[in-house]
Amino acid sequence: MTTLGYAGLLMKTLHKYVLKEQISPFLFGMFVIIFILILDFLYKNLETLIGKGVPVATSAELLLLSLGWMIVMAVPMAVLIATLISFMRLGSDNEIVAMRTAGLSLAQIAKPVIIGSFVLSFAMIPVHNYVVPETNHRLANLLVAIHKKKPALQLRDGIFMNDIKGYSILVQKAKGREIEGVTISKLVEGRPAQTIRADHGEIYFAEDGTTLVIKLYDGEIHDVDERDPRRYLRLKFTEHTLNIPNAGSKLVKVDREYRGDREMGIGALRRETEEYRAKLKQVQEETRRTVVESAAKAVAARRAIIDSAATSPSLGLTFEQATDRLRTLRDQAVAFRRKIRALSVEAHKKIAISFACVVFVLLGVPIAVRAKEGSAGSGMVISIGFFAIYYAFLTAGEKLADRGYILPSLSMWAANIVLGGIGLYLFIRTNRELPLMPRILTRWLRSIFR
Repeated sequence: MTTLGYAGLLMKTLHKYVLKEQISPFLFGMFVIIFILILDFLYKNLETLIGKGVPVATSAELLLLSLGWMIVMAVPMAVLIATLISFMRLGSDNEIVAMRTAGLSLAQIAKPVIIGSFVLSFAMIPVHNYVVPETNHRLANLLVAIHKKKPALQLRDGIFMNDIKGYSILVQKAKGREIEGVTISKLVEGRPAQTIRADHGEIYFAEDGTTLVIKLYDGEIHDVDERDPRRYLRLKFTEHTLNIPNAGSKLVKVDREYRGDREMGIGALRRETEEYRAKLKQVQEETRRTVVESAAKAVAARRAIIDSAATSPSLGLTFEQATDRLRTLRDQAVAFRRKIRALSVEAHKKIAISFACVVFVLLGVPIAVRAKEGSAGSGMVISIGFFAIYYAFLTAGEKLADRGYILPSLSMWAANIVLGGIGLYLFIRTNRELPLMPRILTRWLRSIFR
């Protein structure tokens, strides 16, 4: 084997080793971040899920659909965690020093990680474009169905249950579907309540999931004759069945055709944007036409006033109608422009977040090498700090773009440009083994703070 071939084999082995070092901390970061996001999800939705008696299978489906947006949030941060932890370990074990002593630059050492970040970024684009919009749409449909679902019936011993409209139910003892000491008041507007008492019975939902069936045994019905309110009716029974429709808490899934911004891929977002631009153009043309017609009517009315030397009553009415119409058109134009900006922001966000992997590698490598020593905990802390800054850029940029202060493209790419530029600067300085700041800048700062 030639010297060149042997060197190539060594570089290939080294690159495999550096990449292998990324796997464990990457999986660790993914697990921790997704676990935290799941806990946050449960904290926000657990009360609703329990209060409405959502089945375990449906709750699991809700969580599974939420994993779409959780994963795309977790991947860039996990890349930063993996980069920091792995290169900190290589630095603390003096492996970076050994590689540099052998004549390798930091760029050569980090080359497989940088290439891997680009590959991962391009792989994340179809996930953002196809997988996440679809899971978000199904998640939104499921959340709508859950919010429409009636609360689950909760029978408590010795406490009236008034969840069903028109009925008040008291049970002295309830165990599963078996109930004892039952008192049911049927409330009808305009007449005294009908009261049903029973020694024991059963309560359950019919097969349709919406009709509540109450089977009562050994009881009495107390009522007032509708035709003669002075007559009191008392009816004893050994078995009596009460069917209450539309009392069930069955979850009825919905399939909405409407899709929000985060439920559409880039192609759908662009088509929607073009539709709103066409609507905006129509509004602008109608605005110009209204202005021209109003001006012509005003001139004609003024001439009529001059010719007749009298006041024309139609002038004020024409002006008011034109003003109201122009206000309406202005409001429509503002709403269309805001929608166009929101759609453009979402389209750029899908690609910009994908390339956050590259940005975090450029930031993570030089910071880890300069830190030299660090644990998984310190890597997590640094990662959370940088991700918080990145998220703050995205949030602020989205709000500024929605209000029209900056371009949608710039609002979403600003975080990548700024943090990526800082990372590239740090990477170049570290690769050349130069101080963090140029000497001229250091001397200038020292002169200021003397």
